Amino acid sequence: MTDFQVYTLVVLGGYFLLMLGIAWYAGSKEDHAGFVLGNRNVGYLPTLGSLAASLRDGSGIVFWVGFGLTAGYGGLWLFIGVCFAFLFYVLCGPKVRALAAKENYVTIGELVRQQLGGVTEKVSSVIVLVVALMWIAAQLFVSGNLMAQILSAPEWVGVASVATVVALYLVTGGYGTVVKTDAIQFILIVSLVGVAFLFPPAQADLVNFSSLIEFDTRMSVAFFLFGFIFVLASPDMWQRVFSARDDRVIRTSFPLAGFFLILMTCSLLWLGMSAREYLSVDLAAGEVFFAIFEQQVFPAPILAFIALVTMAITMSTLDTFCYVFSSSLAKNILPKDISETRDKYVSFSRGVFVIVLAMMSILALAISDIIMFLFDAASLMTILAPVYVLAVLGVFKCSKRLDMLIALCVLSAACVYIFMFTQGYFEDFLMMLVPVALSTFLCVASLLVFRLGER
Repeated sequence: MTDFQVYTLVVLGGYFLLMLGIAWYAGSKEDHAGFVLGNRNVGYLPTLGSLAASLRDGSGIVFWVGFGLTAGYGGLWLFIGVCFAFLFYVLCGPKVRALAAKENYVTIGELVRQQLGGVTEKVSSVIVLVVALMWIAAQLFVSGNLMAQILSAPEWVGVASVATVVALYLVTGGYGTVVKTDAIQFILIVSLVGVAFLFPPAQADLVNFSSLIEFDTRMSVAFFLFGFIFVLASPDMWQRVFSARDDRVIRTSFPLAGFFLILMTCSLLWLGMSAREYLSVDLAAGEVFFAIFEQQVFPAPILAFIALVTMAITMSTLDTFCYVFSSSLAKNILPKDISETRDKYVSFSRGVFVIVLAMMSILALAISDIIMFLFDAASLMTILAPVYVLAVLGVFKCSKRLDMLIALCVLSAACVYIFMFTQGYFEDFLMMLVPVALSTFLCVASLLVFRLGER
C-alpha cells in the first residue's frame, strides 16, 4: 500500500465516521419536524454553508480544476450570474419563507400548486425528479472513481462505499443532517484555498485576470445566463429559504454564499493552475482532476487532503439531491396519504434514500463524459426557472386554464430539450439556453393570453 493510499484511507475513514456521528447525534436530538426541514430554524452559518456546498458539486470540481489548467478565470462568469440570482432570493425570499411556514410547505412544488395549479406542479416535479437522479449519479461517478483509485479496486467498489455512507447518515438524520454536514463540508471546501499557498501557481497564471475579460464573449454571456437561471430553477435553493430561521438569515446568508462560491471556485482554478507544470496542457478539461491523482502531482498528504475535500463536495450534493428527490416525490407526485403524517413521511423518505442511491450507483458506472453529463442535467433544470419565478411573485390568480397553459409551455420546452439532446446540439454551450429561452417566452405569452381572456 502506497503512502498516498495510507494517508487518504485514514483521513477519509475519520471523515466518514464524523459524518455518521453527526447524523446519529442529530437523529437522537431532533423530532420528525427536524428530519423534514430542520424545524425551519436553520441559522446563518448552516444556511450559508449549505447553499455554497450544495452548489459546489463533485462533477463541478472536475470541471473547474480542468478549467484552471486550460482556460484560467474565464469560467467565473457563471458565478457572477449566480450572485445576481441570489439578489432575487434576498428580495423575494422573506415573503416566500413566511408563506411556506404558514402553509407548511416542504417543496417549491407545493407553492407552484397553490399559485399556478396542480398540473404545472406535476409536470415541473417530474423534471425535478429526473434532474435530481442525474445529479446523484454524477456525484457517485466522481466520488466512486476517486475511491476506486484510492483503494486500487474496481469502480463499483468505490461507488458502493460512498453510496453506503451517504445512505447511513441520511437515514439516521434526514434534512437536519444535510444542513449540519453541509456546514462542515463547506469549511473543508473553503480550506482548499490553502493548497494554492503551499503550491502556488505560476505568477503569470495567478494574476492573469485578463482571461476573465478576454474570455470568448459568446461563452461569457452563456456562462452568466446559465448561472443566473440555474440558481432560480434549483428546488434545493428554495428549500434553504423555507428552512431559514428568519428573514435576516436569508438576506445575509444568500449574498455571502455567492462570495464564498467564487472563492471556492478560485481555489479549484488555482489547483488546476498549480498542476500545469506537471501535467500536459493537451489534457481535456475532464481528465485533469483524475490525472492529478494518477500521476501523484502533489505530496501524499496534500493529495489525501484534496481527496477529502472532493468527498465533502460530492457527498454534500449527494445528500441534498437525495432529499430533493424524496421530498418532491412524496409531496408533489404521490397520493397525499403517503406523507399525511410526519411518521409516514419520514419512513417513506428513508426507504427512498436507500433505493435511489442503489439505483443511481448503477447509472454512475455507465457515465463516460462527466462534464457533458453535468451540463445536460443542468440545462433540463433551467426550463423550470420561469415557473418558479411566477409562483414566487404570485401576481396571477390560479385558474385551470392558466395551469394548463403553463404546463404545456414546460412540456414543450422539455420536448425541445430532448430533441436537442439526442441530436447533439448541446456541444455548443450557448445552445443549452435554448430550452429555457423557449420556456420563458411561452410562459410570458401564456400569461398575456390569460390576461386578455379575463377582459
